[in-house]
Amino acid sequence: MIRSNLSTRSRNTCHTFRRHRGFTLVEVLMSTILVAMGTTLAIPSYRDMVDKRQLTNSAEQLASFVNSVQSISTRTNQVVTVSYERNGHNQWCIGAVINADDTACVCTQTSSSASDYCAIDGQEFVLDESLSNGSELMHSISGGSYSFDPIRGLSDASLTMELHTDNRKFKLNLMVNNTGRVILCSKDDSHAIPGYDVCPLLVVEEEL
Repeated sequence: MIRSNLSTRSRNTCHTFRRHRGFTLVEVLMSTILVAMGTTLAIPSYRDMVDKRQLTNSAEQLASFVNSVQSISTRTNQVVTVSYERNGHNQWCIGAVINADDTACVCTQTSSSASDYCAIDGQEFVLDESLSNGSELMHSISGGSYSFDPIRGLSDASLTMELHTDNRKFKLNLMVNNTGRVILCSKDDSHAIPGYDVCPLLVVEEEL
């Protein structure tokens, strides 16, 4: 009796093992399809996340650069002039130099011995697309300059620059008003990035 029960139990176990030994072809195909669909849906979201991160990093670097220039001007009690150039959607630079006569430097100048080289305290003071993840810079003109007053830190001109991703899906504006204040804001609702308010409409410059 005992031997019979053991034999029956053994056969049931063997049948159970055979029934669960693997996946059917249909199950494998369904799993593959579901994984592919999930990946397809996730890639655009991941791409957007990376684009927004690169753009915000670029904008923050640009804002930090301008803030540093203003701080240097007030700390050293000297006029610091900022100049910028844009040779293409993804070719741009911004530089700064201490110069009593408000003469601007040329941020594309690479020779440190040149009189128009952008440097402060003997160190190159330039930011360009290679240092900011390649985000594209837009401005209503190809180049220009402005200076900070060393006494009050005021800017002698207002400025608006636009940074955007290469597909232009996300955009951030950097604004410098006459008080020297630097503001980062989303250009409009359709290109907004969470955490940045939409810029005042009256001061947003048109892109080229």
